[in-house]
Amino acid sequence: MPLKTFEVELKDLHFDPHNPRLIGEFNGDDKKIFRYLISDIGVDDLLQSISTVGFIDGDPVIVRERAKDGYFVIEGNRRLAALKLLTGETPEDDEPLPAVPALSADRIERLKKIQVQTGWSDERLQAYLGYKHVTAAREWPPEAKAKFVYEHAKGDYSRDNLTKFAKTLGTNYASLKRWLVAYLALRQAEENGKFEASEAPSKRFFGTFYTLLGGSAAREFLSLQDDPITVTPVRVDHIDQLGEFVEWTIGNKKEPPRINSRDQAKFERVLSSPKALDYFKVKRDLEGALLYTEYTAGEVAGKLREATYSIDECLPRLYDVREDSTVREAFTSFEQAYKKARLNIHGDDAIPPKPNE
Repeated sequence: MPLKTFEVELKDLHFDPHNPRLIGEFNGDDKKIFRYLISDIGVDDLLQSISTVGFIDGDPVIVRERAKDGYFVIEGNRRLAALKLLTGETPEDDEPLPAVPALSADRIERLKKIQVQTGWSDERLQAYLGYKHVTAAREWPPEAKAKFVYEHAKGDYSRDNLTKFAKTLGTNYASLKRWLVAYLALRQAEENGKFEASEAPSKRFFGTFYTLLGGSAAREFLSLQDDPITVTPVRVDHIDQLGEFVEWTIGNKKEPPRINSRDQAKFERVLSSPKALDYFKVKRDLEGALLYTEYTAGEVAGKLREATYSIDECLPRLYDVREDSTVREAFTSFEQAYKKARLNIHGDDAIPPKPNE
């Protein structure tokens, strides 16, 4: 079918219930999707832009016909939300609204009808959306990318299919594989009662889960199988471990997540150490668990060497500044730290005997 460009009234345009940005259950409810777009995704930039320079037809608003009437907006849902707000429409709930610039009645009327396009082939649309939101400047968040790959793979997770798909998106097989496996693992957790999206403390949970799942120790902890990719990447006998992993990285309304993306290196070390992992499972304390890893001795030795080198650097100048009060205060702190360190190294032998003993 050839491309067709025509004008449509806003009231005939509906949000796409399959938009990859949507995380959660909306059941095709336009009002709920409207609320999610303005509160969780945000349209403030578009409100300011459209109210200042008007609605620009630079990027097409792509639509497909609904079974009943009107059209679903496949590309341009944020713009549709902003236009609805600017023309006086709201989600009709009690939640707060963003600041909507005031427009004249004439400008509002002009915004109530916009140009849209239809007739895009699946392949062309897939490539356009992938380039624009997966690999280009206006990227979707990780959860939207993963959902997009999952839906467009259509159950064919073979390397050949994903490699071909990656080329149309301007990315590579490895990136698609990571997004897809993380998405499938989270679906597996949900199907086994180990995860509920509505219970997550933050709606931006996928990025942390996806990042931490990429570590080698995390993959071993879950016995992650991704070659070939299947709908159940975590082995059946590791479902409990998957539940723990979800609890630590995503959390729920009762328990906040214990790990974030910045903790990946530490988390990997704890997962690699049985003693440290046992401690972490009980105490939920990552820093405390690190003390039980096999690498602590090397780290302590490195810190002691760094302190030694720092002292050596100070020695040639110490005599000349010994009367300075700040130097004396620093030296007193150093002495106290040294006494504590000696006590920890030597135990009771570090305590000098009292006279006559």
